[in-house]
Amino acid sequence: MSAAAVVLAETPCYLEPSVTIASPEERLRDLVHDLRQPLSSIEAIAYYLEMTLPAGQFEARQYMSQLQRLVADTNTILERSVGTPRRGCGRATV
Repeated sequence: MSAAAVVLAETPCYLEPSVTIASPEERLRDLVHDLRQPLSSIEAIAYYLEMTLPAGQFEARQYMSQLQRLVADTNTILERSVGTPRRGCGRATV
């Protein structure tokens, strides 16, 4: 072994940095968190639209209700995958 190889092997700057690898559970929790962020926005927008739509907008209100149900169903699936329940913003009543 040459002197240069010995110096490189023993120099602290040459050593590989210790990389912490996330466990599958941590990666799943991160993924669920990342998925919940846009779902929260969708849920809040649907809630707001349902509250502010004129009473005569039956079809639009049905779409908003359906969207809220789909978000709630998706949140339930995410909760089951990591076991952490999350409260939604609720349903509008008119």
